[in-house]
Amino acid sequence: MIELDDINREILDLLQQNGRMSYRELGQRVGLTAPAVTERVHKLQELGVIKGFRAVLDYEALGFPILCVIRLNQTHGSSSLDLEDIDQTIADIPEIIEANRVTGSESHVVRARVRSTRHLEELLQHFWPYGDSVTNIVTSSPVPRRPMHLGRTLGSERSA
Repeated sequence: MIELDDINREILDLLQQNGRMSYRELGQRVGLTAPAVTERVHKLQELGVIKGFRAVLDYEALGFPILCVIRLNQTHGSSSLDLEDIDQTIADIPEIIEANRVTGSESHVVRARVRSTRHLEELLQHFWPYGDSVTNIVTSSPVPRRPMHLGRTLGSERSA
């Protein structure tokens, strides 16, 4: 685990909100010079804390208005090879925006964006050979995908 001071947590919170914020503006917000912030950001990248910078897209505007959650229950075998096959199938479907192997009755929980229920059915057909699935269509997102605010996490143990 990498220990972060309050300034690094604040820098990370700000970059999660706006990854294109200039080092000068970051410095003004956290009380450091632009070169000092630059050095900290580069160090956080070197440590692997910052993995990259991405644009946040509006999938609805791009024609993918339906967000769905698919829970897969691998029933046709239980070998790690089968799990790797499922993982590869998931990785090959561009509409899938997130996938996780999970504990419990399912093997995977997948989030996908589709154009229509017909499109969803075409996507689900890829999983039929592996077992059962339960799919939910998201009707609203009271807490949409958001950055985790490191300066306000519950039960965080901080060291100065």
